[in-house]
Amino acid sequence: MENFSQSVRNEVIHTKFGNCVKCLRAELAAIIHMTGSIHLEGQARLSLSIRSESAGVARRMVKLLKASYNFEAEIRVEQWERLGKVHRYAILIPEQVGLREMLFELGVLSREHTLEGGIPADLVQNSCCRASFLRGAYLSGGSLTDPRKTYHMELVTQSEDFANGLIYLMNLVGLKAKISQRKQSFLVYLKESDAIVKFLSLINAYTAVIKLEEIRVIKGLRENVNRKMNCDAANLEKTLNAAWEQTELINALKDATGLGVLPAHLHQTAELRLDYPEATLKELAELHLPPLSKSAVNHRLRQIREFVKIFFEDGRIFKDQRE
Repeated sequence: MENFSQSVRNEVIHTKFGNCVKCLRAELAAIIHMTGSIHLEGQARLSLSIRSESAGVARRMVKLLKASYNFEAEIRVEQWERLGKVHRYAILIPEQVGLREMLFELGVLSREHTLEGGIPADLVQNSCCRASFLRGAYLSGGSLTDPRKTYHMELVTQSEDFANGLIYLMNLVGLKAKISQRKQSFLVYLKESDAIVKFLSLINAYTAVIKLEEIRVIKGLRENVNRKMNCDAANLEKTLNAAWEQTELINALKDATGLGVLPAHLHQTAELRLDYPEATLKELAELHLPPLSKSAVNHRLRQIREFVKIFFEDGRIFKDQRE
């Protein structure tokens, strides 16, 4: 069964190429930075390989190479023993005219033929190119946790410089990403649902955005229901505790002197509270003849509490008990 992260990748794979060559090169640059490797062979010959576990991503890489630099490339299927017998796809670009210039332009190699880890500023000057670069980063090194469990999206790279470049780029498009390290890898991640929705919109994963929004609505409804249930439970507990306290107080007075010491209107309320110990104030108010308001009953119960308090404190009950 396809997970949420894979569904996002499969959707983005089918994003159509636009007319902006820089966008194509920005996406290609991100992919090479994330999963590409430079190889030096005999007579200083240089080649490039790009690997992916996704056949769709591998096919898109070949199309990007053709559309942006008119390079031909082949796809080889490998057995990756590291994760068991699973397929991994390798795109191989041998030494040819224009390869080194492409690597210079994409920020992979410096003019001194040393490896670069940063993001070329001229590739991501425009907002469309920034989105394309992030699309390539997700395709080659991104993952998204099932939002039904938690909100977490990450881009994984082996280069700390490139990770910092991603942080800067994401800040430019209004995404406050963070970075952490896991063994030899650097993780650029988002944990806010709004930020993840914005990222998915940028890379054209619109179906995923709709699914995530549906999940957010359902989770929000559940949270509201749980919050209301917890609130209702707390209010019920508070009501029952108050009723229990009132009943105990009235029983103490009844056992000591009887309820006849209370004024008639308080006597009526006290009797009803003893007869209906679990009734709410509203229910208790409706039991009076004639019916009272909720606030009137609450006021009477406070008066009973004060009456009993004073009655006990001045010693009259104890005096009556001694006699």
